[in-house]
Amino acid sequence: MEETTLYFAVVGTRRADLGESVAALLSTEGLAAEIARRLLAWRPWLLRCRVRQVHLTYEQTAEIVEQWGREDAARGQPVEYAERIMEPYREVYLVGYRAGSTRNDR
Repeated sequence: MEETTLYFAVVGTRRADLGESVAALLSTEGLAAEIARRLLAWRPWLLRCRVRQVHLTYEQTAEIVEQWGREDAARGQPVEYAERIMEPYREVYLVGYRAGSTRNDR
C-alpha cells in the first residue's frame, strides 16, 4: 500500500462556476478552519470554504501544489510566494507557475 500523509484540506467553491478545488493543506483541523475563514476574506472569487480530512500520496499532493502554481501565475501573483512552500513541493509549485506563465504569454 502506498504511503499517505494526513492533511486537513480547505476546499474552496468558486463563485463563477461553483467548481471546487483544494485551496490549502494544513496539519491541524483548527489551523485549517482559521485559514478557511481568512481565504474567504482574501479571495473574493470564493463563495465558501470547508475543511475536510484527507489522506494524500506524494503524487496527489504534488498535483495540488502544481495546480496552485498554475492558478497563481494566471492571476498574476508574484512568484515570490514559492519561498513560503517547503521542499520538495517548492519546485513542483514553480513547475506549475512556469506553465501558467507560459500560457498567459500567448
